[in-house]
Amino acid sequence: MADDDVLDVLEKVPQLADSQLWEIAKRVRLFRTRADGEDQTVEVELSTDSARRWVAVARDAERGIEAHGVPMPGLNGAVHMVPWYMLDD
Repeated sequence: MADDDVLDVLEKVPQLADSQLWEIAKRVRLFRTRADGEDQTVEVELSTDSARRWVAVARDAERGIEAHGVPMPGLNGAVHMVPWYMLDD
């Protein structure tokens, strides 16, 4: 079954009629230095929806914090809309 088939099936489930379906397009891990100088590992999840909007979510699992972007028409905009400073708290 192709990925498109999975999304098609989910879109037809009555209990999901009011849901937003986002496909996780890519996951990446990055290593950065926080504002306090400490090293940090961040997992970034990039997702897209049927309208071809993108959203990015960055997570520091070790510290249990996340920074959510907002849906944007392009990947570049979605990445830049993440409030990265929240990962410094």
